[in-house]
Amino acid sequence: MKILIKLTASILSAGLAISSIPIFSSADNNKIYITNTEELIDALENAKAGDELILAEGTYQNDKWLGEWAAFYSYGEGTHENPIILRSENPENPAMLCGTTQENKNVLYITGDNWIIKDIRVSNGQKGIMLDNSNYSIISGCEVFDTGSEAIHLRDNSSYCIVENCYVHDAGTINAKYGEGVYIGSSYKTTDYGYDCHYNTVRNCKFGPNIAADHIDIKEYTIGTLVENCTFDGTGIKGENGGNSFIEIKGNNAIIRNNIGYRNGCEKLLYAFDASVLVDGWGQNNKIYDNTVYLDTADCYIFKEWNCTTEVFRNKAEPESCTYSGNKTIQVLNYELCGDADENGLLDNTDINVLSAHLIQKNITHISADNADINNDVSVDVFDLCELKKKISAGTDNKPKISVDFTKEEAGKWRICNGLSNKAITFILSADNGTELNLGWGYWDPDYIKDDGTKGKWIQISLGTFETDNSGEVHINVETPENNITRIALEVWDYTKDGTDLDQDEIVLQKVVIE
Repeated sequence: MKILIKLTASILSAGLAISSIPIFSSADNNKIYITNTEELIDALENAKAGDELILAEGTYQNDKWLGEWAAFYSYGEGTHENPIILRSENPENPAMLCGTTQENKNVLYITGDNWIIKDIRVSNGQKGIMLDNSNYSIISGCEVFDTGSEAIHLRDNSSYCIVENCYVHDAGTINAKYGEGVYIGSSYKTTDYGYDCHYNTVRNCKFGPNIAADHIDIKEYTIGTLVENCTFDGTGIKGENGGNSFIEIKGNNAIIRNNIGYRNGCEKLLYAFDASVLVDGWGQNNKIYDNTVYLDTADCYIFKEWNCTTEVFRNKAEPESCTYSGNKTIQVLNYELCGDADENGLLDNTDINVLSAHLIQKNITHISADNADINNDVSVDVFDLCELKKKISAGTDNKPKISVDFTKEEAGKWRICNGLSNKAITFILSADNGTELNLGWGYWDPDYIKDDGTKGKWIQISLGTFETDNSGEVHINVETPENNITRIALEVWDYTKDGTDLDQDEIVLQKVVIE
């Protein structure tokens, strides 16, 4: 069914994008102009809500011990209405904050909520910018480089922070295995810091060259990290300690979208994105979509995981033969969810943004006209936008129907994608009218223990005989067990009409839908 797109003048009165990102006001800020290192140290030590620390052009470098392992630090606490702002007076010629060596000390260390760190250059420390116990803070328009280990670290219960419009390069110059561009959270092996680093965003940033480890490392115990609209240059990745991808995901509910990655001949970069389970229950329910990666060689993967439930869709790779590797990767073809305009399986404010932008004819990555037609009048217009806002305001939490990828292995046999444990699955087949299909399905249970003690068994299940309806279709419904199953298959054992065998190649598996 064709959906018409209508644009009306009343769109202006309907309201446009609603942002989930906090909006800060600086109307009441106390402006403090800074021209040298001592003034900066003093201003940071005494910073309070509403202060705006404005750095004159020049280099600020400190080699004195200030009571913290950092060249510059502050315990100041901002508020939502009055954050503490640290910025360059002239963004075209930004101030430079420096340590004295790339072997030790953070350059800038902040422990406090609601900071805006904007338009500064940070260099020559073990770490560049460190946020501890800092919520709702923003690092914007900064260049961070020449760090012995990671460039930017959001740590110790730092949540709802944003890293945006930054240029990060030359990290891990001393210790390559800890040379991440942005590091979110802490390792499970570390007990000194809080693990709750949730709902942080990295967007519109440029990473590389010469970031020695993963450009972004999303640690276990973190929830809801968003990485979008970033550019990655793989030149200089060293491949130590698993640092062999643009983004590594060990947390839950992360979204990686609309990014561009260039391998640039780096032989240590084996995957654009990868996920791993370091702690049971983590590395799950992540989404990777609408990314474009240039991988130079067919020996690379767009995404690799093992035992990490991940939905991947609409990603593009060059060479096109680059694909996905993993036993629980779900390759999604589309979502069916009323109101899910961006077709990512979620109903949220991003759908309002996408639909609003589409109606005023702004370029967007993707829109599902079927999902966006909320009032089902075969058009997408401002009335759908109004209905979408009501739907989201009401807290509607619908689950999508997901169409997933599958492969025809031989006549009448199809292999279904992985990651389908504990799901309701519908197979939709088409064949000649009035024919009978004798069907079976099965799955590989890797945890099944056989009599000889070895693990793994193919479980085969008969479905019986089905007759096609007047439209020539058969809908088969099955439920998968909760086991850690992989490699689901559907097979036609017999295809007959009036007792005569027919060619199984004529049978088409049209769609596989999971709920």
